[in-house]
Amino acid sequence: MGRKQKLRQERKIKNNKNSTPPAVVTTASEATVEATSEGTLSIAEILVEIDSVFPKSDEYVQATDAQIINGNEDYKLDNNERYALFKQGATEHGCVHSMNFMGAGYLNPTSKHLAHPWFLEGAIRGHYGCIMSLIGEFYLDHAEPNRNADTLYGYWGKIATNADTRLSPKVAPNVLKHRLGRICIICSKTDTKTFTLKQCEGCSVYCYCSEGCQTIHWKDHNHRGECKQLRILIKYHKPYAKAIRDAAIRGDIHPALEKLQYKLGLTRPLEDYQEIDNTYDAKLINPKDYFVARDDGTVWVGSIPSTACVSRK
Repeated sequence: MGRKQKLRQERKIKNNKNSTPPAVVTTASEATVEATSEGTLSIAEILVEIDSVFPKSDEYVQATDAQIINGNEDYKLDNNERYALFKQGATEHGCVHSMNFMGAGYLNPTSKHLAHPWFLEGAIRGHYGCIMSLIGEFYLDHAEPNRNADTLYGYWGKIATNADTRLSPKVAPNVLKHRLGRICIICSKTDTKTFTLKQCEGCSVYCYCSEGCQTIHWKDHNHRGECKQLRILIKYHKPYAKAIRDAAIRGDIHPALEKLQYKLGLTRPLEDYQEIDNTYDAKLINPKDYFVARDDGTVWVGSIPSTACVSRK
């Protein structure tokens, strides 16, 4: 064994002893891990810190204005007035703080799918509170693991980890390797000496033992939409992520953002999705069916509808 190889092995052993098992944050709003006696920041505090670089619109400031009455914080405006201001700040001024609050306002069992596009809008601009909410609220479902969007979790988890290493234990960037490994996502078959699983050519994350299992995952578990949305993000977001975030911090809109919004369906005309509230095709919906993407990789519900973007190629 060479000297460099020996040193790498010693570091690996040392890191394994000091490492903690991968953990997952449920939501940015719930990520209030208690600060330690050494003064370590909680995840919520870390998110506030790294997202503080974004400008706050006048509407956001007005909507969050509060006063202390009898020792309790009370907002000066009612919920409807605050909602209107948050929406105005998000749609007219690109305020990511307002987008985060818009998403949080929809986080209940019956309207949760309406929160997804707002968090995605903030995430593609580089708001890490929105990224953590996407991961915990929409891409991981411990109660129903077959609904997990592991490829999107992996994409956004890596972005969050690269942004601030303090988030690494919470987003667990290597969780896909630990959880999925080399196993057929449908029937749990594994590699053998005479048989090798095949990976999805689109995402290179999921493995399949046969075309039958791949078809089940593609159609019945909506990997078609998830995989296509990942490819949209890799092509139209990943190369420009830093430039888009830097522009948002300056209060500007990077040209790549508009095309990305269109490709994701975020600017789809309102009439294309306004029915998806409590019903779809005149049937009651399960909000979880609309958490990720349509078959073409676009979101089910837009956030900033605009007919001006319809003809964009």
